Amino acid sequence: MAGLHMTAQMLEDVTCAICLDVLRDPVTIDCGHNFCLQCISQVGKTSETIQCPLCQLSVNKNTFRPNKLLASLAEKIQAMDPAETQPEGEERRCQRHKEKLHYFCEEDGEFLCAVCRKSQVHRSHHVTLMDEAAQNYKVQIESQAQDLQQKDKEIIEEKKQGEGAILVFRAQVQLEKLKIREEFKYVRQRLDEEESFLLSRLHWLELQGAEQMGQYVSVIEKQLTSLRELTESLKSRMEVPSMELLKDVKGVLSRSKELQFFKPTPVPVDLEREISKAKARLESITESLKEFKDNLKDEWKKDKSTFLNNMNKEEIEHWSLSQKNKSELPSSVPVTLDTASADPDLTISQDLKKVTLYMIGRAALNKQAKPGPLHPFYTVRGSPGISSGSQVWEADIQLTCSRNYVVGVATESALGPQSQSSSPRSCIWALRVSSFICQPFTNCNALEYIRVHLQKVGVYVDYDCGRIVFYDAITRKHIYTFHTSFDGQIFPIVGLKAAGTYITLNP
Repeated sequence: MAGLHMTAQMLEDVTCAICLDVLRDPVTIDCGHNFCLQCISQVGKTSETIQCPLCQLSVNKNTFRPNKLLASLAEKIQAMDPAETQPEGEERRCQRHKEKLHYFCEEDGEFLCAVCRKSQVHRSHHVTLMDEAAQNYKVQIESQAQDLQQKDKEIIEEKKQGEGAILVFRAQVQLEKLKIREEFKYVRQRLDEEESFLLSRLHWLELQGAEQMGQYVSVIEKQLTSLRELTESLKSRMEVPSMELLKDVKGVLSRSKELQFFKPTPVPVDLEREISKAKARLESITESLKEFKDNLKDEWKKDKSTFLNNMNKEEIEHWSLSQKNKSELPSSVPVTLDTASADPDLTISQDLKKVTLYMIGRAALNKQAKPGPLHPFYTVRGSPGISSGSQVWEADIQLTCSRNYVVGVATESALGPQSQSSSPRSCIWALRVSSFICQPFTNCNALEYIRVHLQKVGVYVDYDCGRIVFYDAITRKHIYTFHTSFDGQIFPIVGLKAAGTYITLNP
């Protein structure tokens, strides 16, 4: 209490007797009293001498002395918390006049008593009753709070859309990686097939050459045998008696003269033609590959240089590190349709990429058949299953006003003959697609409708993070993301409802 009394006394010492406010630029006049410089200067403006408002002594205006000590004290008191100058539990009062505080000055943001309100400092200010001012500001605060809450919702929605866009971007990266692997795999496969065919072709020609050699040698050997037999016959005649030598001698000599060597063709023209074709094919492939390799190398150097030039030093180091570790990263493979899991009414293409529902009725003939968990949709499971890493695929759909489709993923037990949607291990996360609208659902519990016209649906599964992302594969816009956790392997699924509809997977 003694401290409060001292503070109150100090407050009186720094209060101007003219404006009744804390001293501003305090000056001391000849009689020793202190006033605000502006307040005392207004007293007797036209005269050099004035009378002190307190003691009525005459003083000279030119002898006003600035009081720095008082100015410092006034500044410190103004900086004090009002609660430090008033006893605890008592009603707040004006520090200067000890009057109750009833008013609030809008310009200075200060609480005022009745005396303060009439003072020269606040006389021209906008002053209202505290309760009125509080009510006005309460309305403003409530409005600001509502605005902030709306901004909070907008930021959350923006965050949701941003995260969705990033997930779609990651799906697109994964999809492009998959396409690259498939394209290069196809090129390697074509080269392997070409190599195998050329080698098989030449191997066949080699066998034909070996057979031709046998025939050629056989013909030559037969002629040599005939020639040698005739030669021996002539030599033997030279050793017999004259009568026997002369017997049919002219016929023997004639046969010897008529004997000619038939020269067979070592390599037939058709085989020569075939080896020429094989050589020409190899030269054509070699020339094409050389041109392709040269162009590819030049474009690769240019593309890599442009790519790296857009990076800073830290990004390049990160890139180099990722190149060392990329062999350790798992890679996904294209999704195909599992014919063994397909509904009997569905027809699967030879490449296992397209499923078609031509007509409905074959399965219905079996009265013992139990409706599947996605009834009335006819479903087929995709392969391979996913138990780690990520997988992405896109589904082209034939969408009209009366057509409905299902695209998503499910646990193996969810699509089995004894599936129970209530089982914790039996789960479905999918998108039901119709004209201009789609609906995410899980375990046959439908969620909110989303207005979007889909012709190509993308599905990105991040198994380790527990996310299933659906996006428009044409516009690359995010549609919906399921956040969950997986317990065991999950599989892609697609479903058709109307006859004459189909879905095509890619890549």
